[in-house]
Amino acid sequence: MFVNRSVSAQEIAEINVIGNKKTKLKIIFRELTFTVGDTILPKDTANHTTNSENNLFNTSLFNFTTVHFKDTLGKWHVEVELQERWFVWPEVIIKFQDRNFSEWLKNKDLSRIDAGVHLNKFNFLGLNQTLQINGYLGFTEKFGFKYKVPYINKKLKDGLKIASNYSTRNEIFTGVRNNEMIYLKNDSASLYSRFNFQFEYFRRKGFYQNQYFNAEFIQIKTQNELSNLSNHYIGQSDNLLRYGYLSYRYKLDKRFSQNYPLKGFFFDVQLKQFGLNKIDNSNLSVTHLQSNYRYYKQIKNRLYWASGIHIGQFMQNNVPFIFKNGLGFSNYVRGYEPYVIMGKTSSLIKNNFKIQLLKPKSYTLPFIKKIKKFSKIHFALYLNTYIDAGYVFDNNPLSNDLINNFLIGGGTGLDWITYYDVVIRTEYSANKMGEYNFNISFVAPI
Repeated sequence: MFVNRSVSAQEIAEINVIGNKKTKLKIIFRELTFTVGDTILPKDTANHTTNSENNLFNTSLFNFTTVHFKDTLGKWHVEVELQERWFVWPEVIIKFQDRNFSEWLKNKDLSRIDAGVHLNKFNFLGLNQTLQINGYLGFTEKFGFKYKVPYINKKLKDGLKIASNYSTRNEIFTGVRNNEMIYLKNDSASLYSRFNFQFEYFRRKGFYQNQYFNAEFIQIKTQNELSNLSNHYIGQSDNLLRYGYLSYRYKLDKRFSQNYPLKGFFFDVQLKQFGLNKIDNSNLSVTHLQSNYRYYKQIKNRLYWASGIHIGQFMQNNVPFIFKNGLGFSNYVRGYEPYVIMGKTSSLIKNNFKIQLLKPKSYTLPFIKKIKKFSKIHFALYLNTYIDAGYVFDNNPLSNDLINNFLIGGGTGLDWITYYDVVIRTEYSANKMGEYNFNISFVAPI
């Protein structure tokens, strides 16, 4: 009987990994869609190659990932070639305390900038663990730590994170009038302090599904200047609020390249509980449910499309101001960057059409070519055209006329993508009121 070897499934005899000076093999093998002993058809090797390279890249442990299938005497010999990142990072962080660059640009107030340092040890022990100590000075004074262990068992499914932070501010956001933020400031003393301790357990099923169970203790203390606002701000007359916080999140993430996806989809749903009422003696109980869905597609050659939907819902009508949410923070309609629209229910849809001006390209910097973790960089450039729409509902909009009002905005911009997950986005947008806004951001638009 004649068997055509080109169409027969072949066994994987060996997986050889190159370039993992620090990362343990079990962390690498966890991301491969195959293992030694599996039988794979030649036509399926391309999918295994693409998916495994993408899984490895999304760990943020490697700058470049390459998987090769080699047919040797009717068996697959697989070579995994990696270039590890630099894992010890004393990051200098400059943060605008305004919600976005467009908002900060109105006043150009340097006092509203935080300067901080993150001392990061990524891939601690070669097990993709993260150890971080951070500190900020400026508008916010903040100090804290984080320790994350992605896998605590041999099955490489369950992980833990502990973190704690303490921060103070002498200027705080206390309300919204005419869709703009109202601040209270004390030049000589702190108005607000916050301490939290977090414990999180998470489970990863397969490659793309994650569940997160989070528990926190939080203490918020305000000063006398806020006495008249305490009921409105933290939901009680006392200046001290201690409460428990619980949350559950389910995430399904099948995006190719999580920092700037062009293909795939993302879905998550999260339930948050602020305060446990009588259980933690906080007399506080605020429940929030939110969900996101994002879809990415390559239309043809250099043309791409992306859409995203966000929905958020508070279960109570009367929510203390400190917990309120809506549009204008991490979720916003482009063109409405100067405004905050907070309410009981928020919804948002974003749409992007992209043209790839520069294809992803690798380039070696000759003056540091011996330092391989930095000398080889990749970059790409995209032209964006977009249109967004949103709606926020609330029972008591007061003077904020963008609440209970359909919002629509759009514009165009450029996205520059380079290594170590850096995204630089510039956008020029318009809204239905005929206003124009320029904004700079450092995350993917959807």
